[in-house]
Amino acid sequence: MRDAHTDTLATLAAQVEADIPAVHDLDDATLRAAVVATWAASITASPYDDLRDVPQSPAIVDRPLFLHISEVNDLARSFVDFAVSLDLPIDRDVTLAAAILHDVDKPLIYRRSALGEFTYEPGTTLKDHGRLGADLALSNGVPPAIAEMVRIHSQFASTGLPETPEGTALHYADALANDMAAVQFGAPTIHHSFRLVPRTDV
Repeated sequence: MRDAHTDTLATLAAQVEADIPAVHDLDDATLRAAVVATWAASITASPYDDLRDVPQSPAIVDRPLFLHISEVNDLARSFVDFAVSLDLPIDRDVTLAAAILHDVDKPLIYRRSALGEFTYEPGTTLKDHGRLGADLALSNGVPPAIAEMVRIHSQFASTGLPETPEGTALHYADALANDMAAVQFGAPTIHHSFRLVPRTDV
């Protein structure tokens, strides 16, 4: 007999699958179930009832996170196709699962004040981003290699993704989606502090 908790998780899983349609592109059914369960667990542990209520970032508070997730997923799929066109070996499921999950901990970290201003869950900062998502993913059956990509993807909390086709695809999908939205909203881009400087050795 199903209990209320089981019904709630089933409802959340259906919501995740509707809000993040890229989960249906994962070929591995076990991985797909783990990815959906991870997002359902994140929402369950957060004060949000809907993924659309979670802000994208401290700099783009009025934009919902789920739009960013969708954009990163679309770009990741394109980058997988690009890697294939270059005859690079790339694991499509690993890349897409990491893209779907890369911001899964933001509902646990990001908050809005009563006045609608951005704040953090007490006891957390942006430096927790990635670590919390990876731990949540592991606890829901996501393979360690994918969880590790989630753990180290954030420029604010790590030294960067591995120099593999999967890691490169995730890095650029996340950065491009974020930076285009930042330009749209007049916010600083992730790469705003990166500047080309003249070479002095030529």
